[in-house]
Amino acid sequence: MKIAERIAPYMKQVEGVQQTGLYAYFQPVSRSMGPVVEVDGKELVMAGSNDYLGLTHDPRVVERAKDAIDRWGTGPGGSRFLSGNMTLHDELEERLAAFVGKKKAVVHTTGFLTNLGSIKSLMQPDDLILFDKENHASIMEGCKASRARITYFAHNDAAEAHRRLASAMEKYPEASAFLITEGVFSMSGDVAVLDQLVKLKEDFPELIVYLDDAHGLGVMGSHGRGTANHFGVTDKVDFIMGTFSKAMASIGGFIASDNEDVLAFLRNDSKTLIFSAALPAASAAAVIQCIDILEKEPERVERLWEVNRKVRKGLKEIGLCVDDNDSPIIPIHVGSELKAMKISRELFARGVFALPAVYPAVPWNHALIRTAFMSTHEDKHIEKVLDALSDVAHKYGICKQDVDSEGAMTSPEQPGDTPPTAP
Repeated sequence: MKIAERIAPYMKQVEGVQQTGLYAYFQPVSRSMGPVVEVDGKELVMAGSNDYLGLTHDPRVVERAKDAIDRWGTGPGGSRFLSGNMTLHDELEERLAAFVGKKKAVVHTTGFLTNLGSIKSLMQPDDLILFDKENHASIMEGCKASRARITYFAHNDAAEAHRRLASAMEKYPEASAFLITEGVFSMSGDVAVLDQLVKLKEDFPELIVYLDDAHGLGVMGSHGRGTANHFGVTDKVDFIMGTFSKAMASIGGFIASDNEDVLAFLRNDSKTLIFSAALPAASAAAVIQCIDILEKEPERVERLWEVNRKVRKGLKEIGLCVDDNDSPIIPIHVGSELKAMKISRELFARGVFALPAVYPAVPWNHALIRTAFMSTHEDKHIEKVLDALSDVAHKYGICKQDVDSEGAMTSPEQPGDTPPTAP
């Protein structure tokens, strides 16, 4: 089939939404002030950023990045494998490993490339991957690239993970088995039942646990050291992957482990590291400064949870359908994709930037308004968001009482057999 024919059905859907004026994505932010952004000359409260600690505008982080540009320039000039490796990258890897409680770390240019390259290198076709159905798209792409056997288990269901692992190992006793989960899931905001998942090692001692902590780094655990630290199981997690594009005010990714030989192998085998330009100096320096701040100022994380509690309380008082997740991601359950698009557009008109999460990022007809808040949000920002949500809540029937009276926001099964993976 020619490419024009192949993409035609998809583009017809996208263009149809665009013609209604409800297409919500790729908003051109002309300026960011942290909790407030400017789009088309209008100031909006940012209620969907992953900049959880608001460090992208911290003067110390900005100054550290500027100093790095003065010393190393704006670009790396090559891959780390060739001419692009800087002393700054080596320093960053040492700091990251110590911060998350591992011996070594390897830095990649993005979080997506970290997962893609690391999983592809670590896992081979004869291996077995135990995969939480809500895992991120980058994890899925890495697993597919590895061509390993993938066994899915129900989201955050350690008992099912155990059953499926037992069945698979009986069938493939010589396989290396990996369990991959996120620490904080990017769409639902659920925190992994990591304490339960690592207990699978009691029955399967050779099980390798790979934790994608993109949304847990800087947020969970003591001083933001991550989800493994939060549960006190760092020693039982074999690989900790994280990104800098969330709480760490930059861009990039890393994988850390106590197995130094495997990380040395990854450094020389990961195609996404070898054949990608190195992380720019400004980005690396910004992360180092963020680690400095987190180690010295745990109150910044505490402020994030204070904001989080205030928002959750307000959303529940409105009557919105929100879960009791202990994470900075607060999804508001909406239902249909069209309804989510309409609500997002109305929030935009009321001065709030909050985008919808629709299929395949979430199951079909279980669309969300994905909100996330920062430690730098002030009471006035929170009040504006809550006021706007209160205005649209009953209009679109997304309060719990509306759902209870009309039935759950469900629909026929989502199309396709492949579990959705979050963007």
